[in-house]
Amino acid sequence: MKVPVVIDTNILISGYLWKGTPRKVIRFARSKNYELLYCTESMTELVRILSGKFHMDAWEVIRIVSDIKGIGRNIAVVSQESPISEDPTDNLFINMAIDGAARIIISGDSHLLKLKRYKEVEIIKAAEFLNKFGGKE
Repeated sequence: MKVPVVIDTNILISGYLWKGTPRKVIRFARSKNYELLYCTESMTELVRILSGKFHMDAWEVIRIVSDIKGIGRNIAVVSQESPISEDPTDNLFINMAIDGAARIIISGDSHLLKLKRYKEVEIIKAAEFLNKFGGKE
């Protein structure tokens, strides 16, 4: 059985657009026994940022979204936890982890990282994930 993990939008974008630690996280998650959780809201945010801020054309965006869907599992987010008041949109990743039974959120977001842990969910940086779970390259 694959271990569910949540990777936040900024790590996904960094991993798909540039070389470095975030790309290693995606590669490690793909090649090992991990299952990337995503939801409609997280994919909408990803598409909005890739097409808006990064001016990617539709085919490039579709390629990235298709890849994520290929290595991940779509979940319905019904939880409404809101431990982050500074940027309430970040609570989506907490709720995704809760509803998908993930124990790890991999993030570069300061609001999420400041929590360190929420209930049973550990929130860690990309490099920490690789160091902790043996994905060093």
